Amino acid sequence: MEVENFIREVLVKSLNEYMMPFPTDKKVCTEWAQDVPRGGGTVIYTGCMYQVTPVSDLFNRALPILSKVKGAEKLYPLSSILKPTNMQKERANRVLRSIASMLKRNGVQFNYLYEDEPYSGTVLLELGYVDEFAQYAKRVKGHLEKHQVRRLITVDPHSYYAFSRYKEFVPFDVEVVNYLELVKDLGTRVKGEYVIHDSCLYSRFLGIRENYRSLLNNAGVKLREDPFVTGPLTSMCCGAPIGPVRRDESQKIASYRAYQLNQLGDKLIVVCPLCYLALSPYFKGEVVDLAELAYNELGTGQRDTS
Repeated sequence: MEVENFIREVLVKSLNEYMMPFPTDKKVCTEWAQDVPRGGGTVIYTGCMYQVTPVSDLFNRALPILSKVKGAEKLYPLSSILKPTNMQKERANRVLRSIASMLKRNGVQFNYLYEDEPYSGTVLLELGYVDEFAQYAKRVKGHLEKHQVRRLITVDPHSYYAFSRYKEFVPFDVEVVNYLELVKDLGTRVKGEYVIHDSCLYSRFLGIRENYRSLLNNAGVKLREDPFVTGPLTSMCCGAPIGPVRRDESQKIASYRAYQLNQLGDKLIVVCPLCYLALSPYFKGEVVDLAELAYNELGTGQRDTS
């Protein structure tokens, strides 16, 4: 309980001060957006999930140690080292630029809040800190109203889920959609066979499991499925959401899930930054986000993975 109480204290303090779960250089969050107009209205919402998820395991490892030190403020100097590597930043930028390009190709116009983008608060909800989540949701609602945001286009399942729950706690009339509901094609042809790991939130709670399967099928991807491994009711969690409070158990779950998926193939598609973080160390083969399949720096929209 001591560690869990400390985690709650750290998260609430950081969210109150930075509107992020831990101190983050906002330049890391925004450098992907090369030419997206600044402003409200319809905005693409990243929640800095792809950008800072790569360092979240460092955060998780530090928490039990820091819980033995009085004062959550002891955490804040870690902000200077809790930064993704250049390779991690490049990958996050690639994923987000690909998503933005897909939206534009499909006729979707949007703005971006840049450094004014708040974190959704999803970690509070997923760790069971419901009262704290309700209070934070009120703050985010006011922040979005200030910036005249009327529609959020989310790019990850955890932010989408968090915003879908806001109405339970605050009056919330911002429309929330996911990019996978708006994109009708990847704009590319992809050769090869892939295994897919479903986001539990997309598949079981948000109802868009078939959206990304359809995108992949239409792009030419051959999905290797097993009803007991990748079925809508049998697909396991990657283990990442419990990482802050149960890191060892989280890694055991991730290891077993990767083992299951490896029985089907050696190329894996994920649709969530947390799933990528959890499964990549254990999956024996290539792991890519769906958006990476559509990315091509030359803009030709062709990717041959055979």
